[in-house]
Amino acid sequence: MNQTTEQTKITQWGDSKAVRIPSGVVKQLGLKNDDKLSVTIENGSIVLTPLEKKPTNIHELFDGWVDDGVRDSEVDWGEPRGNEFKW
Repeated sequence: MNQTTEQTKITQWGDSKAVRIPSGVVKQLGLKNDDKLSVTIENGSIVLTPLEKKPTNIHELFDGWVDDGVRDSEVDWGEPRGNEFKW
């Protein structure tokens, strides 16, 4: 990943402080609104790390999936091992 150096500043936001993340950094990391980040302090620096995105529904689970088209028939998974439905 390319190292990006940009400047920003701390501003007041209610009773908290806020920092804007430059759009170039957001784009490079593929961040979106409402993405969750962990905030840690390492060697006197603030480190923001995107948290792993977990799908919340089947649409998110398969978002971006493209069928490879390799299968032209059903896949044989072998003999039943449990309570699989009999066709």
